[in-house]
Amino acid sequence: MVRRRALLGCVLLVAVLAVVVTPAAARPPPQPVSGFDGFGGDARAPGTGPPTETTDVTVNVAVAANGSSVWTERATLTDPDAADALRANESRRRAVIAAQFDHRFGRDTHALASHVENDTLVVTYRLDGVVHEAGGGVLFAPFADYTNDYYPGDADVTVDAPAGYRVVDRPDAMAVADGGATLRWNDSTGAGDAGVSPGLVTFASAGATLPGVRAELAVLAAYGLPTVGVGGVYALLFGAPFGLVASGGVRLVRDDRRTVRASALAVALSVGVVAALTTYPATGSVVAGTLHPFFLTLAVPFALLVSLVGIGVHVAIARHER
Repeated sequence: MVRRRALLGCVLLVAVLAVVVTPAAARPPPQPVSGFDGFGGDARAPGTGPPTETTDVTVNVAVAANGSSVWTERATLTDPDAADALRANESRRRAVIAAQFDHRFGRDTHALASHVENDTLVVTYRLDGVVHEAGGGVLFAPFADYTNDYYPGDADVTVDAPAGYRVVDRPDAMAVADGGATLRWNDSTGAGDAGVSPGLVTFASAGATLPGVRAELAVLAAYGLPTVGVGGVYALLFGAPFGLVASGGVRLVRDDRRTVRASALAVALSVGVVAALTTYPATGSVVAGTLHPFFLTLAVPFALLVSLVGIGVHVAIARHER
C-alpha cells in the first residue's frame, strides 16, 4: 500500500510539473530607441530654456570591432527660440543634453557632445560594453540587458557594420542595405511589430568562411556563461527537487542505491540542460527574469514543497523496508 501511494504521488507530481507555467516578471512598456524621446515638456530640467518638440529624428550607430560604438542622434527643433537658446548658451545646452543622453540603455555614455546646425540639434556620444568580438565575429547588443522591447518610434535608425564586416544576423524588424554593410530600422522596415528584445545583431568579415559560425562564437562568448548560470539555477530550483521524487519512484522498482542516485542526478542535469538550451543566449533580460523576486517568491516555495514530497517518499519506503 505504501509503495502504491508513493508511486501515485510521483505520478501526480509529474502531472503538476507538466501544467506548471513558469511565472514571468512584469515587463515595462516598449521604449523608443532615440534619446530625444520626451525631449520637450516635462522631460526638460527647470531653467534650461523654452521647451520644444522635435521632428526628423535620426539615429546613426557606427559599430567598431574593438568593443565600442559611436552614436550620432539628430533632431529638428520645432521652436526657433529654443534652437537659438541652445545654440547661444553652451552650458544650458550641456545641461539639457546631459539630462537626456548621459545614461543610455543602462550604461553611462562617454565623450558626450552636442551642437546646433541651423534648427537641428546634433548629439554624439560613445557607448561601450555593447559590442563583443570573438572568433572573427562581432556582436552588437545594446538592448540585451533590458527586459523591455525597443522600437524606432519616430526615428530613422541606421546601424553601420564595422569596417570590412557584413551583417550575418539581425532582428526581422531591421532591413539590410548596402550589401550588408548597413542596417535600416524604422516603422516601415519591419513586418508587424517593429520592436526588438534583445535585438542581437551579428557581423562577420566580408568574404569570411563560415560567417554564421564566426558570428555565433561572438554570441557564445558574450552569453555562454550566463546561459550556464540560468541552467544551474533551474537545476537547483527544479531539477534537484524533482530528482528526489524521481529517485523515489526508481527505488520502488529497483532497490539499488547507485541507480537511485544516478536517476536523481540525471533528472537534475536534464532540467538544467533543457533550461540552458531554451534560454540560449541568456542575455541580461533573461537572467534578470530568472532572478526576479517575483519569480523566486513563487519558485522557491514550490521547490521546497516538491523537495519535502520527495524526501517523504524516500522516508516512507525506508520505513516499509524495515
